[in-house]
Amino acid sequence: MEEKVLREFILTLDTSFKKLVKETIETSGVTNLSVNQIQYIEAIGRLGRPTVTEIAEELNITKASATAGINKLVSLGYAFKNQSTEDKRIYHVALTEASQTFMRLHQQALGEYVAFMNQLLTPNETKQFEQTLKKLINGFYEKQHSQ
Repeated sequence: MEEKVLREFILTLDTSFKKLVKETIETSGVTNLSVNQIQYIEAIGRLGRPTVTEIAEELNITKASATAGINKLVSLGYAFKNQSTEDKRIYHVALTEASQTFMRLHQQALGEYVAFMNQLLTPNETKQFEQTLKKLINGFYEKQHSQ
C-alpha cells in the first residue's frame, strides 16, 4: 500500500470527522465540549446506564480519570448520576436530554457518511473494503488493549 495514499485517506477522514462533530455540536446545541468529553458521552450512550468502572474499562482509562470526566459532564449538565438501590457505593451514569439529542444527531450524521461511502463503491468494493476495515479495527483494538 502506498504510504502517501494511506496518509491522505487518514487525514481526509480525520478532517471530515472533525467537521461532522462540529456540525453535530452546533445543530444539537451542545457547546463547550472537548474531544474527551464527547468520547465520554459516546461511551455512556453505547453502554446505556453504565457505572464509572464500566466507563473506565470502555475508554481504557483509570477509574479516577473516569470519575473526574463524568463529574465534569455532570457539572456542565450533559450527564447525571443515580445511586444504585442495591449497592449504595455504586453510581450509574446517564445522559441528559441535550446529550441524547447530540448522540441521535451524531448517529444520523454517521449514517449519512456510510451512505455516501456506499454510493462511491460498487457492491464488490464495499465488501472488500468492509473486510479490510474489520481487519484494521481488530488490529487497533488488540494494540489498544495490549498496552
